[in-house]
Amino acid sequence: MKKIKVRVMILLLILSLIYSNVAVNASTDEESIKVIPVKENVRLFSSEMELNTSKYVTIEDAANQVRLKVAKHKKEIKVRFKTFISSPTEAYEKFKAELTKETESSSEGDYMYWNIKQEVPNYIYMPITEKRKTTYYYEFHIFYEYYTTLAQRKKVDKRIKSVIKKLGITDKMSNYLKIKLIYEYICKNVHYAYNPQNNMSFTAYSALFYKKAVCQGYAQLMYKMLREVDVPVRLIPGYANGELHGWNIVKVGKYYYNVDVTWDSGNYQKGYGYKNFLKGDSFAQHFRFDNYKDYMFYGKYPMAKYDYQTGKKQLSTRSKRAQFAIKRPKIIKVKESTVMLNKIRTKVQYTIQYSTARNFKNARKVLTTKTKVKLPKLKKKKKYFVRYRASKKIDGKIVCTKWSGKKEVFIL
Repeated sequence: MKKIKVRVMILLLILSLIYSNVAVNASTDEESIKVIPVKENVRLFSSEMELNTSKYVTIEDAANQVRLKVAKHKKEIKVRFKTFISSPTEAYEKFKAELTKETESSSEGDYMYWNIKQEVPNYIYMPITEKRKTTYYYEFHIFYEYYTTLAQRKKVDKRIKSVIKKLGITDKMSNYLKIKLIYEYICKNVHYAYNPQNNMSFTAYSALFYKKAVCQGYAQLMYKMLREVDVPVRLIPGYANGELHGWNIVKVGKYYYNVDVTWDSGNYQKGYGYKNFLKGDSFAQHFRFDNYKDYMFYGKYPMAKYDYQTGKKQLSTRSKRAQFAIKRPKIIKVKESTVMLNKIRTKVQYTIQYSTARNFKNARKVLTTKTKVKLPKLKKKKKYFVRYRASKKIDGKIVCTKWSGKKEVFIL
């Protein structure tokens, strides 16, 4: 057990992530979805501390531990983790993203994320530098408040299994048919909660047992039911008609499509038919939050360009760009002045940077379409750092991949 005694500056910071319920208009209906303002109050202290580093795990392991506790609706949780991230806020956000990532369980991922009504993390941290590398040891004491109780969550699990059985959904069915049957069930049975009396209307529980919900409850129920029958799905927050709103994307074949069961429940009950079922990436009047439309998200959840009903199967422009942008090139070998690159794709241009500075300050560059390149003007008895990335014009826009990892070479 390793103990390190140091004098440090301990930052005690209370980071409140308050989920506010905001009434908005979606089409002609009132909508609600939670938003996440961040507030920070900082005080600095200096003290003597002994740190038992063996009690601190990676962010991934910490999230795995806490996920089990959140699934049981624990209201007070302590967790310790270590990371190279110096910003407490960024470290917590990474932990939270790992905590609520998509897993094989229908009770985790988006379902867990949108059932947390409020969380208040208090923490201290200690930076320790060894061999010129600083590790940050964080200890969080988190207070959680949930929209539902554990008993209510279990009732939802039981009821959904019963509904799925009554709908006759089997493993052999196509994703399309599973989605259609669940979509029709929700549209038929759930009504919009125009004047919600409490926060329960934000939940799948309210949609199932009270037959009323706002968009968050509709989308959460859609998510939960589809995950139960192994259909890939996400809950997407954003804006519709300029107001806060939530809907889903679902996977049919190779691509994802937009579905808005909240709006279509109103259409169905008024006899208008579906207008928001399996729509392509250009989803009229719907605009995602930024972190649901960046290249990382689109690379993982590729959207169809056209509506499913058209029969046209093609990636959307943003999805094509995203799949290229998230690629991580790899240098195969650097020998003296010659660099061998891993081929990314046909008809791309490579930008090779090389510098004597590790951070590539004042780096020289070579533009090429070849994967074997000799670097010019290298000085003898010097160490160089080399990296590269690829670029390609996709639907009229130049898109670049990430930079490769850097390689070192010493010129004799």
